[in-house]
Amino acid sequence: MSNAPAPGGKAGLRPQDRLATLVIAVLVMAVAVAAIIVAGDFPPTMLETDVGPARFPIIFAGALLVLCAILVFNTLRAPAAPPDDLPQAGPKASYGTVAIGIVATAACLYAMEFVGYAIATPIYLFGLMWLMGRRNLIANAAIAAVLTALIYAAFAVALSVPLPVGSLFE
Repeated sequence: MSNAPAPGGKAGLRPQDRLATLVIAVLVMAVAVAAIIVAGDFPPTMLETDVGPARFPIIFAGALLVLCAILVFNTLRAPAAPPDDLPQAGPKASYGTVAIGIVATAACLYAMEFVGYAIATPIYLFGLMWLMGRRNLIANAAIAAVLTALIYAAFAVALSVPLPVGSLFE
């Protein structure tokens, strides 16, 4: 997004940045709606005091929908960048990198069924950090391992949501 000031002192938004932001927001909203639909099929628990495994994804997806709606509203409300600032705009967007990230996410979700969460997630996170330009191998590996452990602790330990172990290890 361009931070070039528009007339009136506010930051302007280039047309391609506005479109990209709106497309991303709509895609994330579609993922959130899909998560709500899929979470609705989660089996209920037998305990009356347990909220069940579907509660967290539904709350998260609902928050995601609200945040995306705010993003869409703010994007549509943002002033346009002045035309003379267009050549000086920030780095050129790499749509190929975004496409690779989307494919990597889908591949991770698919691989998780076979190799499990513990193997697929750190590899995916490491690759995603590399794709985003972080070239420190040791730091990337450490961050991927820590994030994988934190996500495991949040879901498997705190929320008692089982994570895929993979069909290779069952």
